[in-house]
Amino acid sequence: MKAALQNYRDRMRRVLDHIDRHLDDDLDLETLSGVAAFSKFHFHRQFTATFGLSVHRYVQLARMKRASHQLAYMDAVDVTDIAMDAGYDAPDAFARAFRQRFDVTIRDVPTTKVAIMEHRGDPATLPATIQRFIAWRKAAGLHPRTNPTFNIWRSERRPASPSDYSIDLCVGTDRPIAANGEEIKAGEIPGGRCAVLRVVGYTDNLEPAALYLYRDWLPASGEEARDFPIYCQRLSLFPEVPEHETVAELFLPLK
Repeated sequence: MKAALQNYRDRMRRVLDHIDRHLDDDLDLETLSGVAAFSKFHFHRQFTATFGLSVHRYVQLARMKRASHQLAYMDAVDVTDIAMDAGYDAPDAFARAFRQRFDVTIRDVPTTKVAIMEHRGDPATLPATIQRFIAWRKAAGLHPRTNPTFNIWRSERRPASPSDYSIDLCVGTDRPIAANGEEIKAGEIPGGRCAVLRVVGYTDNLEPAALYLYRDWLPASGEEARDFPIYCQRLSLFPEVPEHETVAELFLPLK
């Protein structure tokens, strides 16, 4: 386990070294995930979970450091060390609480055919997309009790540009899809091994649970994330149950 964790840290540090040596380059997600040999679908959350700040913010700080030769209030402190300390050396009450309350299991999950409504753009408009999705599935007779509900996160929760936010709202069905005037397409969630984390209560914001998987569980597990985004299945939904009784399962696809 220690060897796996050290290897994970070394791969992440390679990304920091690459950024520091290529500050004038276009440091996009695909390039940086390739440096670490991680999937681009997961890398932004892996980076944030490890270092406590987004890739975009780290690059900003590194460029500021080069320009001014110091960071405000942190004279002579290397920005790489700041990032490493934020991820590994600082006490983390949230991670301890998760270890005490939840178990991560590895499952072989089947391929699931789904109908997809894509949301692309400002997350502030996501509630309106969700309402359209709910109305469409009701009209299509795809009730949550008979047809599972999934969310696939194709971007980080707060990308540098709101226009880059991307999530798929999905309902499991193998029936022919009638769009009924909406932009609905058929797709599938691929089967395979997944790390699964169940979250009970107040499941509107699953980002802390996702970051726990990336920051604490994945580095120590020796596993590698597969080239498909993290997603969740919503097993019970508000208002059908009280908010504190809602249940969701996070699926982190593994190789």
